[in-house]
Amino acid sequence: MCAAPSGAWYTEGVLTAGSVTGTTPGPTGKRRRRRPRWWVEILLGLVLFGVYSLLGGLPLPGHDRRAVTNGEDILALEAALHTDFERSVNHWIADRGWLTIVANYEYAFSYLAVTLITLVWLYRRRPEHYVWGRNAFVAVNLVAILCFWLYPVAPPRLLPGAGFLDTVRLGGTWGSWGSPMVEGANQLAAMPSLHLGWALWASVALARAGAPCAAQVASAGHVFVTFVVIVATGNHYWLDALGGVVVVWLGARAADALGGRSVTWAASSRRTLWRPRRPPYTDAVTETATDATAPVPVKPAQLAAARAFVTEHGKPVKAVVQRIGRAGARVVLVGDDGALGDVVVPSVETGEALIEAVDGVEAAEWDAETVGATVIGAEHRRRMAGPLARR
Repeated sequence: MCAAPSGAWYTEGVLTAGSVTGTTPGPTGKRRRRRPRWWVEILLGLVLFGVYSLLGGLPLPGHDRRAVTNGEDILALEAALHTDFERSVNHWIADRGWLTIVANYEYAFSYLAVTLITLVWLYRRRPEHYVWGRNAFVAVNLVAILCFWLYPVAPPRLLPGAGFLDTVRLGGTWGSWGSPMVEGANQLAAMPSLHLGWALWASVALARAGAPCAAQVASAGHVFVTFVVIVATGNHYWLDALGGVVVVWLGARAADALGGRSVTWAASSRRTLWRPRRPPYTDAVTETATDATAPVPVKPAQLAAARAFVTEHGKPVKAVVQRIGRAGARVVLVGDDGALGDVVVPSVETGEALIEAVDGVEAAEWDAETVGATVIGAEHRRRMAGPLARR
């Protein structure tokens, strides 16, 4: 579909003349959050690192001895379950030259890079999901730090006589154990694996925020590669990875509790693998309760219209879902350049699904920020400001 002239309206994929209605915005089930101040987020990260450093510097009595004993116990449990495959994988990759180097650097840096990229992407592109992601990330780390303090575990490479090779150190990896870069790192903190935990957190956060399918698939692949690498380099037992899964689940539950929303695994659309479970919305005149987890179809013409608007007017596009009586709902679009557009859809739920399905579109409300960013005439501004005046 060709890009439309600035200021035109998109309705069912067809350009029409139109104006903003004065209808009070109906509930969208997806409220756009204001971005927290960036310096506050950095300060929170420093506080989290401070907690890690503080507890790491105050070990309980017998810390080192208990760490080795706990590591040996985990390895013995895996042997009893006939799942102690770590040594074989470790020796296999140690003989693979360039593959060993790749694994070492993947272990040292990829989880950090993926986590940082995910946080920045959420902050910039999905601010309504950023706070949930940040809260989950903080909770994951707090639970893990407490585990490190109460239940220290030596990684396989540090178990005396266990026969594991420290590929990261032996390979001379830049930033490896013993180098100044990681001089203060707690090496007796194998359980749970935060390498796996951070990678999985990123995958969950991206899916929950409706990231493009390619990004979600790449993130899921990174989780698998991270699992293989942490075992192959002698830094973790496979049970440590399971521990990482558990702390991510706990972190997600904590973020749900703080945000007041629950989540469920659902193939809700072709672009969202994890989505919030919204309470069904009921209206005596126009709607009945529906299964909030069921996929909501969006017509190709509606998707094409919204994508054309994004292409023409730039990201991010703010979207406000307004009920228009028995006719359904209108998704009002505000481009990055302030231009207005809309897509008429059968229901509020369809409007929400359209917002989630189109990259670069963010759910919003007619608040002062949205109205202020809109380039419109006085009559349009008066109509949109009406709901604000009635609050």
